[in-house]
Amino acid sequence: MFLEIIIEDEEGNAPDQDDLVSWSETHGLTMPVLGDANSTVLYTYASGSIGLPYTVLLDRGVVVESVGSASVSQMDELLAE
Repeated sequence: MFLEIIIEDEEGNAPDQDDLVSWSETHGLTMPVLGDANSTVLYTYASGSIGLPYTVLLDRGVVVESVGSASVSQMDELLAE
């Protein structure tokens, strides 16, 4: 399952529910969109890389692959492995 995690809104503030819904609708996302107000996920799994967007494949909470920016087809390939 893919999840989109938003760490801040357009003004650099923690995202609220309206921001998450707006992002999802604007980009036509069908995956769940979550907020990471404290950037916990980013700093925990990005291994110090702050380049965004950032893609991390998790398996039961364990990092399997950390690839930075990835296209949907690249993510599909990672899931297939």
